[in-house]
Amino acid sequence: MKPELKSERGMALLVVLVVIALLSSILVELAFTSMIDMRLTETFRDRSKAYDLAKGGINAGRMILQEDRNQFDSLHETWSKGVVNYPVADGNVSINIEDEDGKLALNSIVEGNNPQTLMVDRFYRFLVAMQLDPPADPAELTAALIDWLDPGSDPYTELRTDDLNQPVVGAEDGHYLNLPNPYHCKNGPLETLQELSLIKGFSSGVLERIIPHVAVNRSLAININTASLEVLMSLDRQIDRDTAQAVVDYRQSESIKSIVQLEDFLPSESYAILKTMANLGQLTTASQLYRIESTAWVNDGRRRLVAEVAKYGNKLLY
Repeated sequence: MKPELKSERGMALLVVLVVIALLSSILVELAFTSMIDMRLTETFRDRSKAYDLAKGGINAGRMILQEDRNQFDSLHETWSKGVVNYPVADGNVSINIEDEDGKLALNSIVEGNNPQTLMVDRFYRFLVAMQLDPPADPAELTAALIDWLDPGSDPYTELRTDDLNQPVVGAEDGHYLNLPNPYHCKNGPLETLQELSLIKGFSSGVLERIIPHVAVNRSLAININTASLEVLMSLDRQIDRDTAQAVVDYRQSESIKSIVQLEDFLPSESYAILKTMANLGQLTTASQLYRIESTAWVNDGRRRLVAEVAKYGNKLLY
């Protein structure tokens, strides 16, 4: 065989091998792309189904609240137990219901341009009760929150609470616009608790401690059945840790249907304070505002929805 013919055949074989390799590479790429597209489609499908399940969980939570028709709300009732990984259709749904009236209502600290003494005192006492690690300072945190909420532009310089006058350094635009990533002071009510992270002094460590105890509504009444130990201590400076713990211990075995139940085991002075608060509408045994969190899973799809509702009238607020 001529050398030229052998060379041509060798070149043809090489070309064929190169073409086969290219085709194989293209086929692998197409297969991989098709697999990715299929997984994305499946994930989108599962997330869509999970979203519908989560919406159903919110509705189920509202139905649970509507079934609770007695004259008190406590942690012994069905609504507080929630639902964990309940199988529905192709997935599972979990529902958690929290009583917002057992928490401190942060937006009620300021009304118009005026700090409200009752709520300022409560928030300050609450921060003291939380025993936050330095450099977190209850007076400075309270002042910074007031400045964030009120429409004024002058930083708070003195915090008056429980007959104490404490010098503080508040925070308005002058502070926030000088940050590495500047922004304006809100000068208005909070929309979410996450917004607290924008306020001077409210570090991630502080937020982790206080968020379970606070809400963004304007309710002044605290449900004594669901308030935490620290929130109970915030009600009045005469309510010390031992008194608050006595209330918590009592309600672990029995729901408080009336403040009168506390008369037999609380010191007379503490009971009189709580009774007066109840008469003024600042303390209650029933709640109106609730937070429903619904989380649903369908295969790899996960969706989480949160709603705030008014129990009476079954109104969706947020």
